[in-house]
Amino acid sequence: MNRTTITAMLALVVLVTAFGGSAAFAQNAAMPGGRAEAAFKDIKQLQGTPADQLIPTMQFFEGSLGVGCNFCHLPDRAADTPVKTTARQMIQMVKAINKDNFKGQRTVTCNTCHRGQAEPAANPALATEKFKPWDPESPNGAPDLPPVAGPPASQLIDNYLKTLGGDATLSKITSRIVKYSATNSEGAVANMELVSKGDSGLMITHQGNGDAIVGRGATNAWQRAANGDVRDARESESDDSKLQDPLYVARHLKDITQVETRRVRLNDQEVYQLRGMASGRVPVRLFFNPKTGNLLRLVYLGQNPIGQNVVRIDYSDYRNVPGGTRFPYEWIIARPLGYQTVKVEQVQQNVAVEDARFAKPAPPARQ
Repeated sequence: MNRTTITAMLALVVLVTAFGGSAAFAQNAAMPGGRAEAAFKDIKQLQGTPADQLIPTMQFFEGSLGVGCNFCHLPDRAADTPVKTTARQMIQMVKAINKDNFKGQRTVTCNTCHRGQAEPAANPALATEKFKPWDPESPNGAPDLPPVAGPPASQLIDNYLKTLGGDATLSKITSRIVKYSATNSEGAVANMELVSKGDSGLMITHQGNGDAIVGRGATNAWQRAANGDVRDARESESDDSKLQDPLYVARHLKDITQVETRRVRLNDQEVYQLRGMASGRVPVRLFFNPKTGNLLRLVYLGQNPIGQNVVRIDYSDYRNVPGGTRFPYEWIIARPLGYQTVKVEQVQQNVAVEDARFAKPAPPARQ
């Protein structure tokens, strides 16, 4: 695998991740198969890592330290630098801490100390004009020991489904098309569509040179770039696609395992939190309004070899839509490296959608 090929693949990453929605699913576009050390140069501490997990790991470093690629890398990405040497030492240190103290679980990560800063703070922060004396109700107050349990998970889920129209109404939704705009943290706007039918789905980003599409069908998930290139989606990308589809989430809430509930504070209000595992492997946390039953926030954690990439989706402006259901018309999708603001423009339900749209397309013919 030569450097030109790798550079082209990384360029595709930048194009695909320009916007939210499908960008969140399609991040880290086509990477070569096999191990990182076979596909990239100068891989040392991350040997054995799947090649397609290298970019998510780099993004985790960026988010943890609040930096960009050039903090460690020269234009020749394979060249060694003193900062890369330090990073390797830190990876080795974190692995040893977790092995010796936390049974190998990824409990301590880069972010444990760095907290978005290149230099971890060794001393407590100094007081400012906003300083207030500590009390148990402050954001840094002592946690409840044990945590205060919330209502049964089944009650939270049932209440939420009722706000959407109820199980009977939701079961009658055969398809849904959502048209929306997504504005990223740099102010760029994309027009997008979310198409759902059963457990199949499409996330479509309309671009000047074509549509970038992330799809999932009955047997696999895939991505098609605007230029027509097609590849299989990785497991983590498929998880993104499902968890950013409100219809899929609603239909599979009762499938979440290892469930527990808590009463917690979200902003200035007390809410109910449901914690569990989606698809048996993805940690999720859902926050419900105790009065309305609405889902206010969904947080899920994507795994990488060093830590967890966090995605948070805040929902608001629930409205009635044709078909007797309700839908959130505003979302904010936040990640450590940026966010997207979603404004829903139209929700159509029970419209004709051919099953063939969800099948993996053939790659374009090359001259």
